[in-house]
Amino acid sequence: MIKPTPLQTLLGRLSLRVKLMLGYAVVFTLTVLLGGAGVYYSAERALSASLDSTLRETASVAQASIDQEDGRATFKSELKPSGDLSIELLGASGQVLSRVGDAEDGAGRPFPVTLGFSTENARRVLTLRTNGVYLRVSRPTDTLSGFLETLAQLLLIGSVFMIAVSCGAGYWLANRALKPVDAVARTAESIAARGDYAERVPQAPGTDEMARLTRTVNLMLDGLAGTIEREKDFARTAAHELRTPLTVLRGRLDLALERPREAAEYHKALLGMVGRVEALTALTEGLLALARTDAPAQLEDVELAGIAAGMAEGCEDLAHGCGKHIRLDLEPSWVCAEGEGVERAIRNLLENALKYGAGDEVVLKVAAHGLQVTSGGPGPDPAQWPRLLQPFERGAGVQGVSGSGLGLALVSALARRWDAELVPDWSGETFSVALVFPLKATPVPGPSGEQPADLSALTVPSQTRS
Repeated sequence: MIKPTPLQTLLGRLSLRVKLMLGYAVVFTLTVLLGGAGVYYSAERALSASLDSTLRETASVAQASIDQEDGRATFKSELKPSGDLSIELLGASGQVLSRVGDAEDGAGRPFPVTLGFSTENARRVLTLRTNGVYLRVSRPTDTLSGFLETLAQLLLIGSVFMIAVSCGAGYWLANRALKPVDAVARTAESIAARGDYAERVPQAPGTDEMARLTRTVNLMLDGLAGTIEREKDFARTAAHELRTPLTVLRGRLDLALERPREAAEYHKALLGMVGRVEALTALTEGLLALARTDAPAQLEDVELAGIAAGMAEGCEDLAHGCGKHIRLDLEPSWVCAEGEGVERAIRNLLENALKYGAGDEVVLKVAAHGLQVTSGGPGPDPAQWPRLLQPFERGAGVQGVSGSGLGLALVSALARRWDAELVPDWSGETFSVALVFPLKATPVPGPSGEQPADLSALTVPSQTRS
């Protein structure tokens, strides 16, 4: 495990608002400092260029005012430089031959001769060679330095003020932006503390990220509340359904243990309990299978015809017990589902048709991307079909038939798990239930290379669906 640095430890203790504010402040500080440096540098360049331009113009005028008297270079009397400008004529060794304008301190000493622009003793100097002498034009830089110093102070004060304002504005913006997050956190804490899943996060206005966050959280809470209520209802109903066979089983045990009995009587009593235990086992397995439908689906290519034939063979004993037989109409069909789940779905549909259907025949048909189980009789009331897809719900008039009411509910849950569709059809004197799987982009051929048959073979008239 990598040990955090001291900086990471410090930042980890700060709130998100402070971190965002510091981020704003750092970015704004860098921007202001770079901007201030750019302004200062641009002002210095502009003022220096202006000063050099003044010196260059003055030198041009002074060159035209140089006069030779008795072999000695001097300035004409008309040359009168303005302000603090100083103009000198220098000899080859730097001694002053003539001067007009503002005199420099220590003017009696020779000046160094450096052609072009230079800065000497807080003065800006331009030195040119003309007519065998050197023309030197200079001006003090104290005005320029004073202006730049004042500008630097103003930029510094303004930068500090703007950085302070940016910190306050950054914290205000961060606080305003994170208010919906606080609402989400408070709601989550309240739900965790009180278990009130009806509470919702206040919806943030607009369509920005926070609005999407609050809307998504509320949708999640809606789904969570619905799931929890369904689980509560399922648990209550399951407890009720389990209580009846357990009560009967306990009663038979008490009756068997009420007084000493012969071995034959104990054997008879135990045989009577076996049926109850088998019913409890079937109910428990159904509940477990229904609970597993909430897990992520592990889809694979499944061949329906082979599974259907195996399930029909496994239901032959039940069919004989009900005085019926199962007729198969199978075509190669590959779907994307789960093999074990498909087996359970087919078995449940066949058992329902054998137990509750009329006539002496149940037809199991497999065609492209689906299967269909058809039995005689009118079937359940179409208005009651949605209710029959709920756990432990059974149709009217079938209370005398053994069953737990989990068959159709489990098939419906498996269909949703595979993005398939469970379609009932009431056609005159028959009732059928089709499990139609979604079309695949590329049909998977059967073992012998044949292609699945047309999906229309399982199409149910739309006006008969509910």
